[in-house]
Amino acid sequence: MPEFKILNTVLDYMESKGTTYKLVEITIDEELVEGINAVNKSSHTLEELQKAVDKCFAHEWLKRRVMGGDKYTHLQIIPKGIGAARSKQRSDELKKSRSFLKRTSDYIEDHKGLFIVFGFLLALFTFALKILGDN
Repeated sequence: MPEFKILNTVLDYMESKGTTYKLVEITIDEELVEGINAVNKSSHTLEELQKAVDKCFAHEWLKRRVMGGDKYTHLQIIPKGIGAARSKQRSDELKKSRSFLKRTSDYIEDHKGLFIVFGFLLALFTFALKILGDN
């Protein structure tokens, strides 16, 4: 999700420079796209990041610092955006630290519809074999 990559980029910058969110301003341009793609080993385009910024605006994670100019310039993260980014980071860390059995259990839970379909197809196949075998 590119919106979290944008938020994480701002957080990383804040922490590396030792500054607060009030002093950090970003602009969505090709330079930022290249930076995000390099750090995350992704291949997002400028348009994708602009759509992600629109989502950030909708969730009130980013705001514009100045009026006028382009919609994607002079952007500032707000506390709600910082909280969302940190929450996502913690969630990702917890997912990575799960045991094999827990990951397997979560996979089954997430895809239980597929397992039900496969079970139904297996039962149907077995039933068909039984009927054809009796003839």
